[in-house]
Amino acid sequence: MTTVVIENSNYKEELRQKTSKPLLWIALISIIMFFSGLTSAVIVSQGGGGFINIKLPFAFTISTIIIVLSSATFYYGLFSIKKGKIEAAKISISLTLLLGLLFILSQFLGWSNLYQKGVYAVGNQSTQQSSYLYLLTVLHVAHLIGGLISLLVVLVKTIKGKYSSTNFLAVANECWI
Repeated sequence: MTTVVIENSNYKEELRQKTSKPLLWIALISIIMFFSGLTSAVIVSQGGGGFINIKLPFAFTISTIIIVLSSATFYYGLFSIKKGKIEAAKISISLTLLLGLLFILSQFLGWSNLYQKGVYAVGNQSTQQSSYLYLLTVLHVAHLIGGLISLLVVLVKTIKGKYSSTNFLAVANECWI
């Protein structure tokens, strides 16, 4: 009996590209559902009475500005790759990484400010609202750390020339989650 091996070097790449986008959407929807569930829990807890409104430290405002800026630099990097401007993409992705780290730093500053004001995550002096606030922000930072790791992979691949104006879907797949 003779075995015939058909070699198609593009088959794996084509299969990966066909499955990447649906998997990306599944992951995005899962993440949206996760954070929506947590947000819903906060809203429901507000109706239970005894809700204490927590004044957020200015560091959280700064972190919001940083995350918006990082979205802009990320999308500019993706746009640059689509247009074949790899050097601009490298700079933009590097800026996005830096902004992500600054976001994490601003979250730590915000938590420190909350703690100094007596807003605790757990313990006898904590409230349901303060626990939810810490939970949401800590999980968001954990989510962001995963994104930064993915973004670092994208930066390395960009430097190695793995992306081009025709091959950029992986950038979105690796970073949107």
